[in-house]
Amino acid sequence: MKDETLAALTGLCAKCGTCRTVCTLYPERKAEIAVARGKVALLEAAMNGEDPDADSVQEALTDCLLCGRCERACPNQVLVEEIVMKGRADLAEEVGIPAWKSILFGKVMASPGATAAARKAAAAGERLLLPKVPTGSGLHYRFPEGLGGKGRTVPELPARGFLESLGRKEAASGEVMLFVGCVFDHVFPQVGRAAYETVKASGKSVAVFRDAACCGLPAMVSGDRRSAMACAEGNLRRLRSAEPATIVFPCGSCLLMFRRNLLSLVPQGVPLHEDALWVADRSTDYASFLLASGVVGRLPDPPAGEKAGEIGYHDPCHLSGTLGKGPEAREVLRRAAGDAFAEMEGADRCCGYGGTFNVRDYRTSARIGEGKVSLAARGGTKVISTACSGCVLQMRDMAARVDPSLRVVHIAELVAQALARGEGTAPRR
Repeated sequence: MKDETLAALTGLCAKCGTCRTVCTLYPERKAEIAVARGKVALLEAAMNGEDPDADSVQEALTDCLLCGRCERACPNQVLVEEIVMKGRADLAEEVGIPAWKSILFGKVMASPGATAAARKAAAAGERLLLPKVPTGSGLHYRFPEGLGGKGRTVPELPARGFLESLGRKEAASGEVMLFVGCVFDHVFPQVGRAAYETVKASGKSVAVFRDAACCGLPAMVSGDRRSAMACAEGNLRRLRSAEPATIVFPCGSCLLMFRRNLLSLVPQGVPLHEDALWVADRSTDYASFLLASGVVGRLPDPPAGEKAGEIGYHDPCHLSGTLGKGPEAREVLRRAAGDAFAEMEGADRCCGYGGTFNVRDYRTSARIGEGKVSLAARGGTKVISTACSGCVLQMRDMAARVDPSLRVVHIAELVAQALARGEGTAPRR
């Protein structure tokens, strides 16, 4: 394994151990290989020919949530996430990636039509095969033990996604482009709808990106750069052609892909680099758009008598941590919920999702997630709000395990409710 760029990146690590003090995974593994400096040391050994076992190196790099806590705490500003992703990509070229990932990333998620077809098939399968579990967070289905991980629950998939609910000419063009993302289109269409209706409240013309492929982040972090590029190429070309003034992302992980990771995927000198820069400059998170466009100023005063402190906010690692977009969501919530919003216990703790980490090691992912949700519930939180699709998926599953009365919502749903109060109508679903 030889890579000069990777060697330069790992060479900045002083092996000081700061990463171990903040690592989400270390308390679970209690092993040096779980933390950034252990992974860097293993990569350096592999590049120096001291450890030729590519499979063991790939396994070590895969065992990471990519929460970015180590990178943010690093005194040398080592780009840990880039090291892990580049290492995964190099090893994927050498030893390959699992077949299910190749099919999912390259065939399904790169094609909007294939993604919609997969949702419909999965929805039908849920109704036929999986037992329903009623919870306060909404209806869930439980996987049989051995198929989806002991105790795993999943949302009840809709027969129709958010984009399918739009009229043919509705939201076809506009100065603002809403990039809903796969999960808020196909799994939680009510979030897509809430984001759309509240962004429209800005008074600006709003288009919804209908032909979007997956943002490409799941493929990229798995080392499948070919599938990530397939997603990126189509998205970049269509966005550049539409020429929106602003691109709004309800999901922090999708935003991270367009603001930062695309520039690593298509660096300077590579075709589409200028398009990637153009799109990155126009990409913003949902809460920042509401603040900048004046939507928050149009929210009615929260009703008196709401129970103080029952609504909390979970900081998504990619959005609040890596991109530094945490205060904006809190300001939106203060205006939408008033005294019902308060800082939540453990707000900045990782929920343990980690994308495909949740599939690879559900038991560990669930322990981390249960700890997160239990801490919030003990602190008095009744509603956990957030702004990342993966975090919503994970914490709804964890709420079903820990406290079924605990609700997990996107902040757009709370803003939509607040706007509806001012109009005297119920929010559209």
